[in-house]
Amino acid sequence: MSSTINNGRVRSTRIGTRLTIWGTGITLLVCLLVCLVLYASMSVALRREIDVFLQGEGDELVAMVSERGGDLPDIERDIRHELQLRSPHDVSFRMLDADGRALIASDEVDPLPDPWIEARTVLTTGRRTFHTIEPASLNHEVRLYSIPLQIPKLQPCVAQVAYKMDRVGASLAAFRRLSVAALAIGAILAAIGGRILAHRSLRPVGVMTDSARQIGASRLTKRLDRNGNGDELDRLASTLNDMLDRIEQQFRQMQQFAADASHELRTPLAALRGNAEVALTQPRSAEHLRAVLENSIGHYDRLTRIAGDLLLLARADAGESILKCEQIVLNEAIEAVVDLYEPVASDRGLTLAFESTEAVTMYADGARLRQLVGNLIDNAVKYTDGPGNITIGLTSAGGQAVITVADTGIGISDGDLAHVFDRFFRADKARDGRGQVGTGLGLAICRSVTEAHGGKIEIDSRVGRGTTVRVSLPLRATEPVATKHTS
Repeated sequence: MSSTINNGRVRSTRIGTRLTIWGTGITLLVCLLVCLVLYASMSVALRREIDVFLQGEGDELVAMVSERGGDLPDIERDIRHELQLRSPHDVSFRMLDADGRALIASDEVDPLPDPWIEARTVLTTGRRTFHTIEPASLNHEVRLYSIPLQIPKLQPCVAQVAYKMDRVGASLAAFRRLSVAALAIGAILAAIGGRILAHRSLRPVGVMTDSARQIGASRLTKRLDRNGNGDELDRLASTLNDMLDRIEQQFRQMQQFAADASHELRTPLAALRGNAEVALTQPRSAEHLRAVLENSIGHYDRLTRIAGDLLLLARADAGESILKCEQIVLNEAIEAVVDLYEPVASDRGLTLAFESTEAVTMYADGARLRQLVGNLIDNAVKYTDGPGNITIGLTSAGGQAVITVADTGIGISDGDLAHVFDRFFRADKARDGRGQVGTGLGLAICRSVTEAHGGKIEIDSRVGRGTTVRVSLPLRATEPVATKHTS
């Protein structure tokens, strides 16, 4: 028992751990995607802003060069003077010839490539271009904006504005560090929150497990509690409770079945023991011993019949096929049973008649159907006083063969009618006290045989006016599938 409990707790813990891990992982993945999107958006936005800034600075440079004409020293002096007034010093200017060599530069010590190999390409295409480079002398990137110039008194040249990306890199690095810290904090919070949520989510499962562990053969009436929320766990509890209801019903039926079977077997066994004890108490004549044996044979026959009936019902309950089907003429099978019971009926002053207007052919187990009809006729003969009538009818319509057995007997009360197909059930004293010996399994077998053929059996009775049993069987061309039922 402790092993089972420990296993249950281990499984619950593992599920909670898996839920926590999955929840934490999904949360981190979402946060990571958000950080990546924000980082990419921030990087693109900063670069666009820098490009707009460089375009403005480039236009001012072009305007200055156009205004001053070809006086490059004056242009260089004015540019350096203006940049000295700016803070921070993150922008630089220069002009390059067609070979990429610097003509003028805003920095006395220019860290940018000289010559710059892309200058001729810019002049050839005549387009303003952006480039990002990382000079060997710097530990950060530089954004270049190059403008082709065709100014009188000057050879073709390239005006270039450079922006140091160190502050942009620092901003992006700070964002990365902030993202890593946020992810770490998010992982911790997600793990704690996931653990709490998993524990709360699995708490009803633990309650259901503890309740289910208390259910046993002696406590089959206990059921799992529902939380009333209508969620999946609530539906699971309802489903398990329905299953427990069916198990309890089956268990009670098994208990009742075992008790009834013991009772039925005890009577003939007690009679056999009594006969043997009487025969052994003192010397008996051969005739007396013969009479004892003849009486015992009747009890042996009853034991054999009970054992056979119980085996048939057990096979049907287990879902095992109890049929050996073949093509039969149902009329002939019923006539054989009627001929067998006709002498018994005559002795009791009863008229036994079989009525059928057509031959009914079907694929079925002839032996089982004869057993079914025989049980119905046997009951009718037992509980019908002479003079009386027992009528067996056979019709077919809508793909169904319908067998009816109607008698003019004492009938069955409404209270007993609902239980006549229960095993070992005997009706009220008016029927049970007629001196008829039976096992109480006849109608239960009738129902099993009928359902095994895929049919339906119904009974209608009125006290003092007789009983009618109606059996509907499908006219099949192939073998029916055995069905499992409970009683």
